Formats: sequence, structure tokens, C-alpha cells
Amino acid sequence: MARKRTKKPKAVKVRDPYTGKEVELVPKKVWELKPKNRKGVKIGLFKSETGKFFRAKVPDDYPVG
Repeated sequence: MARKRTKKPKAVKVRDPYTGKEVELVPKKVWELKPKNRKGVKIGLFKSETGKFFRAKVPDDYPVG
């Protein structure tokens, strides 16, 4: 039986609030915030070099999951 190929998630350029640097990281989780009657935004959960987690906006074309 053939295995499905899964695409490797791409890195997103975000500003790390703990180090203050602009870094490219792959989000651990991505979800969409969509209030009623408004356009939604996608938010990603990232892990800093320091080991702490932070949230940041990801591009609209980034897959949710």
C-alpha cells in the first residue's frame, strides 16, 4: 500500500518577542480567528530559541491544521 506524501510545513518570518530578532520558524499549530461579520486572521504558535512559546500572525494562504 502506498503512503501519502505530506508536504513539509514552510517556515514563516516572524519577530521573536523574547529575543527581539526577526527569525524564520515553522509554527507548531495554526488556527483561524474569525469573529462574526469580519474577515478572519490566521494565528500560529511558535517556539522561541529561549524555549518559550509565543503567537504571531501567519500569511492568509498558510494551511490550517
